[in-house]
Amino acid sequence: MSQIEAIYHRHYTAVILPVECRILSSAVLNGGLTQCRSLLNLRVDKSAPPPWPEPADTLTQAAAELALPGPVCGMMTAASMKSLGEICLQQAGLEVRCWVTCGLSNLLRCGDPAGPAPRAGTINIQLYVSQPLTPAAMAEALILLTEAKVTAIRDAGLISPLSAQPASGTGTDSHAVLCPATGSLPPLSYCGKHTAAGELIGRAVLDACRYSIDRCLTAEREGLPG
Repeated sequence: MSQIEAIYHRHYTAVILPVECRILSSAVLNGGLTQCRSLLNLRVDKSAPPPWPEPADTLTQAAAELALPGPVCGMMTAASMKSLGEICLQQAGLEVRCWVTCGLSNLLRCGDPAGPAPRAGTINIQLYVSQPLTPAAMAEALILLTEAKVTAIRDAGLISPLSAQPASGTGTDSHAVLCPATGSLPPLSYCGKHTAAGELIGRAVLDACRYSIDRCLTAEREGLPG
């Protein structure tokens, strides 16, 4: 089991990695293909009045206050941290871990007409693979992560209020795939559905998304505070 430190708080989740990792993400802070030592998923107040600071500035300040080791990859959400779904799977020495938080008030379908400023609601997904991946394999893992998210959304029967068609996500989702930059094993070149790594990735993301979506829908039905 990898020596990952996960911190869960009602205002954020943080993951501190044992070594610097390579990461491919759409994150607000340090997105793209880069390096990281920590992950931050920060909850923000959806009712806060403007003017709002730049998201990267807010995340940078929060990371500093939490003393997270850098570089930090940061995401933001208005979703409750109670929606957190975490799954860890292992097979033949390979470990895959996934963290998901979910807000569903901004559901959309790919191809829906572009609209005004988005409503609060984001599905943030962070996926860790314990073996190094080539850049191409990281891109493949990000594709598989997205497929698993859409599968969970379709399985839950979630509908875009804009088009009245099955939703495929929200308008502000953020996803990340990360792995050690180096290791004792050579980098995996493939992690598609025909590989053991792909199976673990698909199962981990699907199960974490299903759990998070269920927590979110249950809270909405019962009118629970975030």
